[in-house]
Amino acid sequence: MASEITEQYLKTVYNLTEDGGLARTSDIADALAISPASVTEMIQKLAKQGYVKHEKYKGATLKPKGRRIACNVTRKHRLLERFLHDYVGIRGNSRHEQACKMEHALSDEAEQQLCRLLNHPSECPHGKKIPKCGRGIPCEECANDTVLLLDLDEGEAGTVSHLESTNKDELCRILAMGFVPGSEVRVEKKIPMGGPIIVSLKGTKVAIARDIGATLRIMRTP
Repeated sequence: MASEITEQYLKTVYNLTEDGGLARTSDIADALAISPASVTEMIQKLAKQGYVKHEKYKGATLKPKGRRIACNVTRKHRLLERFLHDYVGIRGNSRHEQACKMEHALSDEAEQQLCRLLNHPSECPHGKKIPKCGRGIPCEECANDTVLLLDLDEGEAGTVSHLESTNKDELCRILAMGFVPGSEVRVEKKIPMGGPIIVSLKGTKVAIARDIGATLRIMRTP
């Protein structure tokens, strides 16, 4: 597993070469706010480890081994920025700094759940493309793995995948009720005539309106 500093360097090279070209030592140093000498030493180390190709006096590019890691970390960073912008309301450089701290601790499983929660966004708040996940399936197919809680029958159970609502206040309210991605739910009873749905959530029975059930995407328990 790559260290946090390795991930940070590879992500920086990825960002600087996203539109082609090489990442110059001076540009990497500016991006990471460290000395060019330190960058040169680290880039040479990464080159020996097979993560980057380093051309003396020109710059560095990612090799396949380094690109895989860089894409993964960049994807997590941009998804986190999307979450902090859309759900938490954090703006400006603070959002970027928070995402930088969180990206290295976010597991691949949590990243997949976060992507579902955000309804598979294609861009971060800055308009940069979010790299595709490593699962090898289209986002549409991933989304089709789920059903609405509203469509579950009595006795059926599953795991909360993501919320489809685009209303920030509604999203926060539903999350506050405990319907966070990864939570296990079970439909106990569906009251007729458009009545509420009774579900078990974290050991407690909760009555929710059908319009809420129409926003919750669930992965059925096999």
